[in-house]
Amino acid sequence: MLAMLAGLTACGGGDSPESTGPSAQARLQLTVTGLVALDPVSQGRYEAWSLDAAGGATPLGTLAVSGTSGTLDVALPTNEPASIVVTVQTLKDPAGSPSAHRLMKGEWKGGRATLSVENALTLGNLPLKQVPGQFTMFSPSDNFLNGYPSFEECGVWLFNMAPRQTPQNDQWVRLSPLTPGWTYEGWMVRDHGKPDAIWLSYGKFLPDASGAITTRDDTGWGPFSGVEDFQTAGEEEFPGDDWFSNPLGFPFPSVLRLPLDLREKDATGGSRWTHVITVEPIADQGEPIGSERPFAIRPYRDDFGDTAPGTPRTITFRPEGVPHGDAVRR
Repeated sequence: MLAMLAGLTACGGGDSPESTGPSAQARLQLTVTGLVALDPVSQGRYEAWSLDAAGGATPLGTLAVSGTSGTLDVALPTNEPASIVVTVQTLKDPAGSPSAHRLMKGEWKGGRATLSVENALTLGNLPLKQVPGQFTMFSPSDNFLNGYPSFEECGVWLFNMAPRQTPQNDQWVRLSPLTPGWTYEGWMVRDHGKPDAIWLSYGKFLPDASGAITTRDDTGWGPFSGVEDFQTAGEEEFPGDDWFSNPLGFPFPSVLRLPLDLREKDATGGSRWTHVITVEPIADQGEPIGSERPFAIRPYRDDFGDTAPGTPRTITFRPEGVPHGDAVRR
């Protein structure tokens, strides 16, 4: 009998620290790439959340952003989290709960979670559209006065000029539907990638339930189209803007001259203008004209080039412009 008790003690039946002490709390190590630093006052911060099986959220902390990467190393509140979510939290969002601006999400599997925009930024598990369609150069706002063609190089418009060359086979560009916290925004960017790059928004827009972009953006012909009722004038039911003149006196970069020449070249002969489509927090809707700034999600980018008016330009998906992350539970 004594021998049996001794054997049980050796197998862990005694009061050793390993059997009675509290188990070590699991830690989360999260790394996200493809970010841009946010202004904490006007844009907010990146926040991570642990979700349980019922969807309950526990805050994990704010990501530390350096360059294009964000990191977080914290104790997990539970050893059985179901998923992890990264959101953008603004000063207007209530404390203690995730905002509607869900940036990426990942499910825990075997102590790891791969975070992507699917089911956070996009509806359901839809990926961002990889072949959206086309954009083109023309300026409809001055055609009544000056005819066509006239100053066509000052405008950009988002529709399929050559539908038979697209998977859609119609005039409408397709983009993945977004969750309620987000909207698309179109831009023309002078000297993209340089510290003094100039970003000119041509408006915010959303696809319909099928992904088709069948309506104009929130700026219509554009505040610099030379038309005072720019939001409602014209017949174009797709996003785009003309940069022709500024009769309403909106803020505009002093180094640029209107009408713009979007086929402008640099000293080496390269195109100075780039077409970009970003995904922006829906809270940015209604921001003052001239104050628009791009967010971190920049999935579509193309040199504007110098081809003729009406020439179709393909919208190119850039996966490096989409944030993604990895989480490890230790």
